[in-house]
Amino acid sequence: MTEATRSEVKYTSQLARQLLATKFAAPEWATMFEVAPRTGGGTRYADAVAVNLWQSRGHAVHGFEIKVSRGDWLRELKDPAKAEEIQRFCDYWTIVAPKGVVADGELPPTWGLLEMRPDRLMQIKAGPKLEAQPITRAFFASLMRRGHEGLDQVSAEKLEAERAEMQKAIAEKVEREVAMRTRDHQRLRDLIVQFEKETGLSFHEYAGPDIRTIKVAQALEDLSGWRDQSALSRLMDLAGELERAASTVRQAVGHTGLKEAAC
Repeated sequence: MTEATRSEVKYTSQLARQLLATKFAAPEWATMFEVAPRTGGGTRYADAVAVNLWQSRGHAVHGFEIKVSRGDWLRELKDPAKAEEIQRFCDYWTIVAPKGVVADGELPPTWGLLEMRPDRLMQIKAGPKLEAQPITRAFFASLMRRGHEGLDQVSAEKLEAERAEMQKAIAEKVEREVAMRTRDHQRLRDLIVQFEKETGLSFHEYAGPDIRTIKVAQALEDLSGWRDQSALSRLMDLAGELERAASTVRQAVGHTGLKEAAC
């Protein structure tokens, strides 16, 4: 990613939380946001706390403060004791900030620094391991509350994603059905146009063919092989025989002299 692209990225607390959730993700980590030292109120909290779930890693607890502006960071420096209420339960304490927010030499010696990039967090300084106090029941309850709220949010997001996927599938099915019916309709229109062109008969806009047309079609259907050339030949032969029979009848009538009388 170029420097120009990086400069276009807006570094926000939301982006920082997304990057933390990616870096400290399950199944190794349980990451919770805006964790208070206890339930039931209070104004001081950690922006994020990540608990390692693997025994081999000692179940380390990492605390994080997110600072996306220089002014926000300077206010933190003026009151470093503000972080102590939760930091005392953490094995590591780290600042998450974009490049340039934390100037050289400003970081307290017991804090680490993760620098925000558009797609990841870059470790600039690893904080030393702290002498963490045992987690109190009050802090444990606060962690559980945030963890439960996080599960609810994940469930809601999953349901929303499934709903969106279902709606997409239904929309695609409807689109395919409409396209198929449109093709069938056009095919029928083409057949009607072909029929009218070949027969000279017309379909009414809102009705089927004339009843005489239907009877002709039914009669032709009874003639075996009427579509091929041999059937047409038989029809022509029949017409010729009928013409010859009519001529014979006329001649016979003329010989009897009954023609004038009949007239």
